[in-house]
Amino acid sequence: PFWLKPFGLKPRTARFARLHIGVSQPQFMAGSQQLAAALEQIGASEWAKQETCYLTLLKLLDNIVTQPGEQKFRRLKTSNAALRTKVFDVPGARETLLAVGFVEEEGGEILAAPASLPAEALQASREALQKHANDAKMHELRAERDARIAKAKAEETKLDYLKVKAHLTPEEKEELHRNIERDRKELEADLALHPTQDSRASDLKFGATQGDTSFLKKQGGG
Repeated sequence: PFWLKPFGLKPRTARFARLHIGVSQPQFMAGSQQLAAALEQIGASEWAKQETCYLTLLKLLDNIVTQPGEQKFRRLKTSNAALRTKVFDVPGARETLLAVGFVEEEGGEILAAPASLPAEALQASREALQKHANDAKMHELRAERDARIAKAKAEETKLDYLKVKAHLTPEEKEELHRNIERDRKELEADLALHPTQDSRASDLKFGATQGDTSFLKKQGGG
């Protein structure tokens, strides 16, 4: 259905999440939009923080999916030092968990995944998070590639400039300098106007098994 396309969810997973748990299409759309907005917030942070946050969120959801009866995985203490650094200090991370279906308890000190949260809905949210993380990772890789290309081009231009400069008149040197500066500004403007395209590499499997949530086992989620 068209209203699932923003996340690219597998039709079977989305169908279970919407129909088998009694969620209407408008409700499902609203939840998807909330999750998308929260993930976009995370995407505004520097990449190092994004990466750690995505890894941890994926692992937190995986823990619940694979061990739904373990209460220590379903209750997250927001004051936990590791969770705060990896997740809750990142704008949009808390909102992501709320959009997934977590609820606030004890005045917001605890985020809990209630027993009433259907496994199918949780899995659908996890797939959406995985896809967003995949795309964000590819975006970062392409941005790094573009930066390397731009740097190499600048170094090459500088070298050519030094070679040619010795044989130019003062007027020709000034003209060459202006041309180089113009090219540099045009490159910067092009990168700003045409950011990295969205990734289609959904098989990147970003962070599927890398997030470290061992601190939950040590402290019972707190």
